[in-house]
Amino acid sequence: MRSRFLVCLLVFALAVGLSGPARAGAAEAAIQTFNDILLDVMKNGPKLGFKGRVDKLRPAVAEMYDMPSMTKSTLGASAAKLTAEETVKLVETYLTFSVATYASQFDEWEGERFEVGEAHPSTGGAVVVPSWIVPKTGDPTQLDYVMREINGRWKVVDVLYDGSVSQVAVRRSEFVSIFRGKGLAGLIETIEKQTLALDKN
Repeated sequence: MRSRFLVCLLVFALAVGLSGPARAGAAEAAIQTFNDILLDVMKNGPKLGFKGRVDKLRPAVAEMYDMPSMTKSTLGASAAKLTAEETVKLVETYLTFSVATYASQFDEWEGERFEVGEAHPSTGGAVVVPSWIVPKTGDPTQLDYVMREINGRWKVVDVLYDGSVSQVAVRRSEFVSIFRGKGLAGLIETIEKQTLALDKN
């Protein structure tokens, strides 16, 4: 009986020990899938044109990013002032802007490749998945994805450029001041103008 108990205890310990790495591995796989889509868009960028890249990237960005969480984070405490309908409108506007940003920046392929590193734990149950854009020549660009598991799926809640510069923090510094000065309508108008300016093709 005692030996059977020890075996069960060992199996349980192994299961607990594997759950963390297995979950982190799912986050890494999600980023790898997203990077594969980016690479495909880059390789077909000129042929797709800006609108084609937007159409291809929108479902991938919507799936990969927790846009409601990120949008609220960009406004900080000011997000609590929005109604549910206003929040939906701002989330949609920010999603469109984010997709357009990707479509503008990942518009052609010059031999780059993506690398994904091993996820490591962050605060509040999040993990950070390191990723690099490695050019054919020159230094790689580091993009670390902060992710949380939401309803069984890993979602990006922030991106750290060069491993430290938070996308959410940068946007918050821009958006909060506009929101305070011009209100929600002014903020949405500003984001929409920035989105239109990204269409260079």
